[in-house]
Amino acid sequence: MHITRGFTVLRGDTQEEVTVHDGLLIKLQGLDWTEFMPRAMAPPSLVLGDSYVDMLVNPFAFRSATVILTEAPPPDTEVGLWMTLPWEVAPQPGADFKTAQARELGPKGRGVNIRTPSADAPVSSYLSLEVLQEKVGGRRSMNGVHAPELCASIHVACGFTETLHGRIDCGGCPQGQTCTQDNTCCTPATCASLGRSCGSVVPDGCGASLDCGACPVR
Repeated sequence: MHITRGFTVLRGDTQEEVTVHDGLLIKLQGLDWTEFMPRAMAPPSLVLGDSYVDMLVNPFAFRSATVILTEAPPPDTEVGLWMTLPWEVAPQPGADFKTAQARELGPKGRGVNIRTPSADAPVSSYLSLEVLQEKVGGRRSMNGVHAPELCASIHVACGFTETLHGRIDCGGCPQGQTCTQDNTCCTPATCASLGRSCGSVVPDGCGASLDCGACPVR
């Protein structure tokens, strides 16, 4: 995917900050959420190739699939994915950095190789990392209750809304309806339904305005 405003990654053992625009989104299943519980020292980090990744959805927060974003490696190649140990665990003298700090993403804790998408794979574009985070992290399961059921229980029909469980995405409206500022689905009026043949500031009944055009010149 392409992030127009770019996003920051940490590269290599020195963790050099680099701003990139092209990224790879990866969804992981089965990570142990207890490894990511808050603690005095840093929790595990994920590394793809030689770059530390941004964790957009972590297993501790939602006990669900983990979604990570990293800079895009070369297309159609294999690259290693690792989960590092907390910093209080030191590697043995002479041990390779990644081997010493790898947690079990694959057999024997040696990480796992993934094949990157081909060069002609579809690319999604987002204005900023924040917009992508809203897209990826919006629809959630809260204490085992999926977002649609949770939205219905608080009488929210659509759009993003704040709850005691955090910010959730209640989705869009059926075709032909729009989501209003108070998170309800509304069928907007048309110029024809209002009997208007002209005028540019005509409320549509759903919080927006209609442009019914100009009158003919005589």
